[in-house]
Amino acid sequence: MSKAQKTEEQAEDKTELDEMNRIEERRFTKQLEALIEESEEMRLHRMKQMRTRGFVAMNASIFFIFLGITAFGWFFLMEGDIVKALLCVAISVAPSAFLYSWAGFPLKKYKREHKEVFMPKMAKAMNGLSFHPKRGVSSRILGKLAVIPAHDRYEAEDCFMGTYKGVKVIFSEARMYSKTHKTGLVFDGIFALLETPEEVIDGHTIITANDRMVKAYAKSRWKTMKQVFVTPSEEKWDKFTVYSTKPDSAELMVGDRLLKELAEAADIFDNAPLTAVLFGKKFIFMMIPYDQDMFEASDIHTPITTKQQAMKCKQEVEQLLEIVDVFDLYEPLKS
Repeated sequence: MSKAQKTEEQAEDKTELDEMNRIEERRFTKQLEALIEESEEMRLHRMKQMRTRGFVAMNASIFFIFLGITAFGWFFLMEGDIVKALLCVAISVAPSAFLYSWAGFPLKKYKREHKEVFMPKMAKAMNGLSFHPKRGVSSRILGKLAVIPAHDRYEAEDCFMGTYKGVKVIFSEARMYSKTHKTGLVFDGIFALLETPEEVIDGHTIITANDRMVKAYAKSRWKTMKQVFVTPSEEKWDKFTVYSTKPDSAELMVGDRLLKELAEAADIFDNAPLTAVLFGKKFIFMMIPYDQDMFEASDIHTPITTKQQAMKCKQEVEQLLEIVDVFDLYEPLKS
């Protein structure tokens, strides 16, 4: 095949891929618009409920308090019984507490429906993922990584799970807390774990843009590893330090393609100091500091405008999944 023919075929493939991407983008946008319309109807319904209940609660509370004050005046001024007078006031306040709790229930319901109805549907629209409000990467996995900060408590929420090109994918918001840290919070961001169907990773390799982590762990946690010096072809990808138990294998594995995808993922998350760990022959773990809460319901009094947020979320998910494509380049390890 001539060079011209090969170039022409590559151009055709790229055109076809671009067209597929445009179709996928239009399909997702259409699904998203339907979801936003459904969510807006849900918000309006709960907002009307809350306003109606708030009106009832306010007027009923005024009525009960008026009765309580009247009874207080009668028992205190007419009968001189201070105990009964105070008891009447206490009894008149009790219904108000219940009524205001009842009036606020639609807000709680709205937030719960966002996580139980809207988010699962949005996750399904993104590569058929599933959504789990209270799950995340297992703490048993985290203990094997040599990059997780010392902590007393680990919390995970808003978890997406699924399979992409045969690779199992899980990522969620994650927070870690330590009693010894001055603010308590030692990590706030995203944890992601990919599992390839075949064994393609040799050794334990850490790729990080977090200079503080390198200074803290290079001579302690990573003392059995060696630094791997990798020079990418583009300066904008040259933001990572690499350590590995198998430096020769890591030097072959950590090339331009992987560094490019990791750098672009970091950029999407506001240029976060991303860390990736290749370990256990089949696993790629990523931790991305990112303090924005991406998946909470909007204010119940504000019209739903989550399209931009959802599109950004889709972009973030797709960038993480792009890393999966990198490992298609590697041959399975020989037994």
